[in-house]
Amino acid sequence: MKRFTRIQRDVRENQIYRDALLAQPAEFFLTHFGVVLDLMEKLRFVEKLIQKVNAPHVFANDVYTVRMRDAAPFIQLDITRFDGQPRTSWREFQQIKNELVGPECEAVELFPAESRLVDTANQYHLWANPDTSYRFPFGYDRRIVLDEPIVYQGRGGEEAPASAGVPLSGDNTARLHSATNPS
Repeated sequence: MKRFTRIQRDVRENQIYRDALLAQPAEFFLTHFGVVLDLMEKLRFVEKLIQKVNAPHVFANDVYTVRMRDAAPFIQLDITRFDGQPRTSWREFQQIKNELVGPECEAVELFPAESRLVDTANQYHLWANPDTSYRFPFGYDRRIVLDEPIVYQGRGGEEAPASAGVPLSGDNTARLHSATNPS
């Protein structure tokens, strides 16, 4: 994945969104926003919505477009792939956060309550705190990064070849049990 460069926003982007929203029937606004609007209210509502989702900073590389918005005290990173496919690795998101916000800044991806779920595309959102001294009140206290996973090969004297081992990650109790107690 190449480094990000800042790109100029297409000035037509807001108008495209505006036109698409204004073309929606009243039922669309009732279903998705819980409001029934007359024409003037619809114009004001759409304009507020456009301003709310407008991203002042846009970055791109060979794989992703990232729109950055201020969501004080956080920065919201709105991330999409050019090909519309789902992301392939959390490491890419770590790289995006490091490059655009900072390597010592922390970010989270929220898995919301179903009542707040927004799922319209393979689009992802990170909320990052730009303060390098800020730490979320959860997570690990220190860095542990391995180039390759630790492989369990059995107890001393009963070791299996590395190719038959079980990579240790998270809770591997079931896999470890089946690897050490074959049926």
